[in-house]
Amino acid sequence: MKFTDIRYLRTEKLIFDAFTKLLSEKPYEKITVQDIADEAMINRATFYAHYADKDELQQGIQKQLLQELSDMIDAAQVTNGDIVQVRKAENLLADFYHSLEKNRSIAKIALKSISQEIMQENFGKLLREKYADLLEKLNVTESGESVPTDFIVAYLTSIFTGTLMWWIKSDFDMPAKELARLVITLVSNGHLTVLGVTINRD
Repeated sequence: MKFTDIRYLRTEKLIFDAFTKLLSEKPYEKITVQDIADEAMINRATFYAHYADKDELQQGIQKQLLQELSDMIDAAQVTNGDIVQVRKAENLLADFYHSLEKNRSIAKIALKSISQEIMQENFGKLLREKYADLLEKLNVTESGESVPTDFIVAYLTSIFTGTLMWWIKSDFDMPAKELARLVITLVSNGHLTVLGVTINRD
């Protein structure tokens, strides 16, 4: 059973690596299952034992990335009431980055197959779901005018997705832990404070 599991995972990696290479050479629409099988040096039957088609492969990768994002921003782990625990947030973000770093093929496929706009939209939905209570209590104003919550969510998600895309494009040039520290430091020192969010740095 253990051998079967290892063999299955090894084939998954071959498929991911092949898909990544093909995406660097031509548009997603022009890639066929046969292309992926040939590049991975497997037969079509083996591919179909893993995925129904290339769309399911792409969707599976997107779901995996979104699930990791969801786990990473779990409000129960980074908030204590209305207080954001900065160190916990930094550690969770570092774990997320480390996971992507160890699975570079998945990260690069995500970069090629998911636009920043779609990623930002999905991340925004997760933020609204996970932090609904905290977001409802924000009362941010500018020149006497209330700032819409949707604007705040879009602003924060653009920072995260933008830096994530930059990191993947740079071939993970910055260490995951350092990137997490930098992102959380910049966000907590400026943006969260301006938004009126109480933070704990211990």
